[in-house]
Amino acid sequence: MDYYEIPILLIIFNRPDTTRQVFGRIREIAPKRLYVAADAPRKGNAADLKKCAEARRIVTEGVDWDCELVTFFRERNAGCRLAVSDAISRFFEREEYGIILEDDCLPDLSFFPFCKELLIKYKDDERVGHISGNNNFPGVISKHLSYDFSTVCHIWGWATWRRVWKHFDLYFSFWKQAKNDPMMRKRLFNSLREEIYFSTFLTDAIEGKHGISAWDAQYWYMLRLQHYLCIYPAVNLVTNIGIHSPDATHTKSKNKQAIVPACRMEFPLQHPDNFMPNRYLDDLTIRKRFFSYRRILRYIFRQY
Repeated sequence: MDYYEIPILLIIFNRPDTTRQVFGRIREIAPKRLYVAADAPRKGNAADLKKCAEARRIVTEGVDWDCELVTFFRERNAGCRLAVSDAISRFFEREEYGIILEDDCLPDLSFFPFCKELLIKYKDDERVGHISGNNNFPGVISKHLSYDFSTVCHIWGWATWRRVWKHFDLYFSFWKQAKNDPMMRKRLFNSLREEIYFSTFLTDAIEGKHGISAWDAQYWYMLRLQHYLCIYPAVNLVTNIGIHSPDATHTKSKNKQAIVPACRMEFPLQHPDNFMPNRYLDDLTIRKRFFSYRRILRYIFRQY
């Protein structure tokens, strides 16, 4: 049997139905090292007790191949922001590079060799910081390329390196100065639309306001601050199967572009010749995915 050599971190919580599907896909490629992180049930939530236990059991009892299984199972609930970011940090304490999948991110099998080839190819290349499995706009990448570069990262199935994650700061200290300095904000954001949306979102994410328990906005702008390029595949390699689930934490959107079916990547990969971000792709992502009247008003009145 051929075993997959790239370590994988699977992040689960209280969704045994989606966990079973994602773990089943991982099982098909049989990684040599599998890490599984799980937050604890929320206090006073009886449903969580049963669902969290079942999700953990699916993985711990389902590994039936020669695999080093490492678990990060919390005993007290930490919330998405801390539980996920801490699990990734612990993962990269042990591994030089790897893949991160959450319990609702179902990859096509070609996602795994795609990540493997690019993790190795760009292992020591400080220009590249992130490999995404997501393409929300099929056809936007040139037909002769397997991927392009972007300054926007997506985290529904992704991969990176320890050399990149070491810069991650959950509280994104840069923002304490930048939010009150127009010139610093202009250096961080690519457009006024992006500045309007994320000026308020970053503050909410960092301070845990308005029910937002997020780590990904901080990661996104750490990549921007460090001038890293993000790899954006020519086809969508991972689909979110939990986006309409009642148990979803952040993915209850009805945006159809958020549920693009996963497709197969063709090999051998065709690599870009130039290390330049696809500005059209960046702008399209911001225009189509990030908009809120409430955030516009908060931006106007500087409520961030």
